[in-house]
Amino acid sequence: MRKLVPAVLAAAIVSLLAPLAQAQTASPSAAPVVLRVGTTSDLITDNPFGVNAGSDWTVVTIQYDMLLKFGDKDLTAAPSLATGCTPNSDSTQWTCTLRKGLRWSDGTPLTSKDVAFSYNFVIHNQIPQYIEYFPFHPTFSTPNPTTLVWTAQRPTFAPDMPPYVYIVPQHIWQKYDGKGLTTIKDVRNTPSVASGPFTLTSWTSGQGWTMQRNPYYWGPKPTVDTIEFRLYSNQEAMIQDLKNGVIDFADGLNPSLIRSVQSLPHVSVQHVISDWWLNLAFNFGGQGPQADPLPALHDHRVRLAIEMAIDKSAIADKVYLGTASPGDTVIRPASTYWHLSIPADQQIPYDPAGARKILQQAGYVDTNGDGIREDPKTHQPLELLMPASKDTVGAVEAGQLIVGYLQQIGIKVDLRPVSDAKIDDYWAAGNFDAYIWYWSGDPDPNYQLSIFTSSQCGGWSDGCWKDPHYDKLFQEQEGIMNRADRLKVVQEMQRYLYQQIPGIVLAYPGWLQAYRNDRFTDWTPAPGPHGYLLPGYNYDSLVTLRPVGAGDTGAPSGLVPGWVWLIVVAVVAGISVFFFRRGRRRELDEA
Repeated sequence: MRKLVPAVLAAAIVSLLAPLAQAQTASPSAAPVVLRVGTTSDLITDNPFGVNAGSDWTVVTIQYDMLLKFGDKDLTAAPSLATGCTPNSDSTQWTCTLRKGLRWSDGTPLTSKDVAFSYNFVIHNQIPQYIEYFPFHPTFSTPNPTTLVWTAQRPTFAPDMPPYVYIVPQHIWQKYDGKGLTTIKDVRNTPSVASGPFTLTSWTSGQGWTMQRNPYYWGPKPTVDTIEFRLYSNQEAMIQDLKNGVIDFADGLNPSLIRSVQSLPHVSVQHVISDWWLNLAFNFGGQGPQADPLPALHDHRVRLAIEMAIDKSAIADKVYLGTASPGDTVIRPASTYWHLSIPADQQIPYDPAGARKILQQAGYVDTNGDGIREDPKTHQPLELLMPASKDTVGAVEAGQLIVGYLQQIGIKVDLRPVSDAKIDDYWAAGNFDAYIWYWSGDPDPNYQLSIFTSSQCGGWSDGCWKDPHYDKLFQEQEGIMNRADRLKVVQEMQRYLYQQIPGIVLAYPGWLQAYRNDRFTDWTPAPGPHGYLLPGYNYDSLVTLRPVGAGDTGAPSGLVPGWVWLIVVAVVAGISVFFFRRGRRRELDEA
């Protein structure tokens, strides 16, 4: 008969393991897992209602959930705080079901009332970056803690876009409701109370910020305990620290520097598909008390001449070293369904001679021989004050090329390389003629198209361009439920913007990220394999991320060391051999 290991063996094993178990109990806890991220883009605000530039969005995306999130593969709506939203027969009412047991990082329950409050907060306070997600005057009801009912006056697809609106805790933000946008934007939000996997715990402007794991996060527990963002004044220093292992991740690398790391055995480079565009925006006046832009920019012929003078192919090749393509329309190529690529025979050509001819025929001539044309109405020289973001990869370098391009057609450019924070000040005050910054956008085109509407003057609009025909097209596309029919209007809007030139899409650059592959693994890029590793559209990468070797080699800190287990196994094996040999012999005897 077959026999089990006798009780004597079990007792022996227990006696061997007892002191080890005591040692394990007394051993120190595992060291915190820290992810160190390098960036050249400072955090401007930690306020989810004041976000504006790259690092702001990264930080709020890590902290806050949306009702539904953008999925990893194609950025379509996926479960988040809610498991889903279901429309009624005519799509005027959507019922969204939240997960049970949700909590904020301070332990307070998170319910549908927080969602309704967040949406109403945006509407009541007219938060410009979020207001366009709520068309047709919606109302929100909460029949129970896990149900939100979204009711609109007309059929809408808004709840399922999904709306790019972060859900905030009512018990923290309700005191700011109705205080006015300026007051709300000035709120400092450190330390934060949020629902995502990490919360912002400290921030020193000009140096960096730290985020800690949220103990009440509703999803899988991240293996990372702390994220340290370190701010660098130049990319060379950041790359050197990546090489030396001082940081684990470098974000937004300049293409001219990527060669220095891509051949290193312990560094991997992520080439992110272009989901942003380098933007030269014109100022038409009206967004601030200091707004006094060049009147000639209202003349379409001047804007057309400027576009014709700019060699976009050269910008893509010289500034981005082949990692970008020339730009045309405001919906970036990553939105493959919605993006309109202007046919070659309809494109505004690169033609400096033609640009000079247009200006000459329009009466913009150089009357004093200084090389700068004057406005025939105001007699002002065509001189552009043009800030360019030092924190946007390639913006300053593109600006330097544009200075030369426009000089050739008689327009002078005062290029001013500044930080994102400073260019934000220029934008808010309106005291510029044009600037070079960037735009990204949502998977759905509604948001990106909305920034050109007249209602966004003083909000998200670059320079308060206003056009009634465009406003009408925007309202039309908001109410079209058939995707193919809506596409026609969306493409018409892209074509109209391209022709009217409220700004110029200079290039569609990729995004370059690099990380130490000997430190961390299991990143989750979004969208798809060529997406962002550091959170862009969702934070999933920080949830799946783990240190190299975690879970597959070695024992976690605080457990019985591997060498001790080897001794235990050897001793137990000897005992086992003795008893099992006896068993086999008895089996033979009894046979």
